[in-house]
Amino acid sequence: MGTRRSVSGRSVALGLAGVLLICALTPFNNYVLRNTDLVGNHLPASLLIFFLLFVLLINALLLRWWPRQALSGGELAVALGMTLVGCALPSVGLMRYLPGHLVAPFGHAAIHHESAELLRQLNLPDWLWPTMQADDPAERGLEPVVRDFSGRIAVYPDTFVNRLRAVPWGAWVRPALPWGIFLAALYGAVLCMSVIFRRQWVDNERLPFPLASVYLALIEPPPRGRVLNTMLASRAFWIAFAAVFVIHGLRALHVYWPQYWPELPLQFDLSSILADAPFNAAQGEFKRQQIYFTVIGLMFFVQTRIAFSLWFFFVLMQVVRMGYGTYHAEFTGAMEEDQRFGAVLAIAIVTLWIARHQLALVARQMFGRGRAEEPVGRYLPYWLAGWGLVACVIVLIGWLVAAGASVMGAVVLVGVIGMVYFVLARVVAETGLLYVLLPVVPTRAWLYAGELAGARTTLGSIFFSNYLFGMLLHDTREASPVFMTHALRVADEQAYSGHRTWRSAVAFTGCLVLALVVAVVVSGASTLYAHYSYASSVDQAQEQPIGSWGSWSMPRAFALDDTAQYMPPRDGPVERHSRMGHFGTGVGMTGLLAFFNLRFAAWPLHPVGYLLAMSWGTRQIWFSIFLGWLAKSLIVNYGGPRLLAASRPVLLGLIFGEAAAVAFWLTVSLLLHAMGEPYHAIWVLPG
Repeated sequence: MGTRRSVSGRSVALGLAGVLLICALTPFNNYVLRNTDLVGNHLPASLLIFFLLFVLLINALLLRWWPRQALSGGELAVALGMTLVGCALPSVGLMRYLPGHLVAPFGHAAIHHESAELLRQLNLPDWLWPTMQADDPAERGLEPVVRDFSGRIAVYPDTFVNRLRAVPWGAWVRPALPWGIFLAALYGAVLCMSVIFRRQWVDNERLPFPLASVYLALIEPPPRGRVLNTMLASRAFWIAFAAVFVIHGLRALHVYWPQYWPELPLQFDLSSILADAPFNAAQGEFKRQQIYFTVIGLMFFVQTRIAFSLWFFFVLMQVVRMGYGTYHAEFTGAMEEDQRFGAVLAIAIVTLWIARHQLALVARQMFGRGRAEEPVGRYLPYWLAGWGLVACVIVLIGWLVAAGASVMGAVVLVGVIGMVYFVLARVVAETGLLYVLLPVVPTRAWLYAGELAGARTTLGSIFFSNYLFGMLLHDTREASPVFMTHALRVADEQAYSGHRTWRSAVAFTGCLVLALVVAVVVSGASTLYAHYSYASSVDQAQEQPIGSWGSWSMPRAFALDDTAQYMPPRDGPVERHSRMGHFGTGVGMTGLLAFFNLRFAAWPLHPVGYLLAMSWGTRQIWFSIFLGWLAKSLIVNYGGPRLLAASRPVLLGLIFGEAAAVAFWLTVSLLLHAMGEPYHAIWVLPG
């Protein structure tokens, strides 16, 4: 079994099964049932349970009775990597926003004069949108392909086949090709970037990749003669698993039958106590929090100073907010945007500087000047990855220019997207955070350019900057760069650890491309089916339209309203703070922290703490980060490395127990809905 190829018919079939299952079910689960997200973050609960069940119920039996037929660790790594990259598409990573952005602008144009006038001035090409008969944006908003996406009238008889027929598939054929080209270039760039920086982050900097540690613990091969690996054979793992599963089960029973089951609190709310000044200026999440066992467990795989920095800077930012409040001022969202832009830019520059030797190696091989003793890449040759990245960037810029952006506007927008994706992949590889959101607004770059040099860009460039910000950048908790880099990291350990060249591993790259293609098609079709079949969610809230933020509200807020602020004679939002001052604060603060972090080994603060202190993700889980940091510090200080190593199965049990709770109560909701019974969505993790 040790010499079996990692890319086999069985591993590819298992990976595609995971992609199909998650991509097909996610839109229905997330927007129609409004359950806990199947993906939801950078450690998808659905993926963990899918492979846990396979390892326990299928592979373990094969190891017991037909060991030669059991999947090897390399085969499981290939299947897990395929499923992982597929998780980036069915919800927040793409499909929660893409279809809505193609129809909602016209829906708003039909009821808002300013939105209609904006679209008339932009005069964007028809190949961007589904096929419509009318030419005027306001009239397009009344057509069935737009109207029914947000408020489909019920079909009779109400069957799956009739709902499938109700989807205007033909109207969506036209934008499929151009948007397919855009997505191919985008994900091609992500793949090439991941290949280029894999050696730098894994071999040179030795980043911990905490999330990959969880995946690897799951698919680790068992010792010879055993059917369960180290984690699954541990009694401590199953005790922690059961404890967390039972805790969430009791909380769910209270939701269903509060008269019989008392509430088991996992949260605190000090809002009423901290209602007066200066605490009233602090964010609400500072005063109320819920405990997440997954986050606590993951902090044990993160460096102590990083975990400390994550919660410390969040608390520090609340002190800053309270300081502003003391003087009857406000730390505004625009100030956050400027400081975040500067912080992301600084981390990108520092990360590129650290990787300068790796980048020089890639550049030499791109121009045929590589040395015989140099590494040539593991999953693609470096020369191909380098030129592939260049080609994908050129295609993205050309696509945006053809769509209506200026050349310089397209260059800046692609640069901002690339910068955010690059920093995002690096941050998650180092911190293992589930929820890393870096909502860098591309239009801020033009505000800075206007203040410094009086530079302006076209309205089309502003539109696409806001349009793609909403679609790709404002919510990065399920982003493709993170899943891609972690798929390669898992394959490093279990499939290709002894391989030095790309020839033996390039087949795995092909599997990832196949998974992405299947995920785009299946998640896109499933999303259209859900929207054209259900006018509202079927839970008690009856949200209308389904997925209303991504499919209706957000396209107007970002793509239309924010762009309208730049329609002549206006030149952007009116803000009273110093944009360049806050941008400079972000650059300077992050640069200073990065300098001390690289210069002094004992320096306790990491720049990623400041970077994420103002993000939605940190606000949701900062207290659980604190608990994980505190527990790890106590164990290390009083028990030493031996106790820390012994606690590893317990920590993994916390993570998998919470994932199992998500899967179980999600299944309960699906079954109750199928039987026509009322159900309650049980949210175990933030969403």
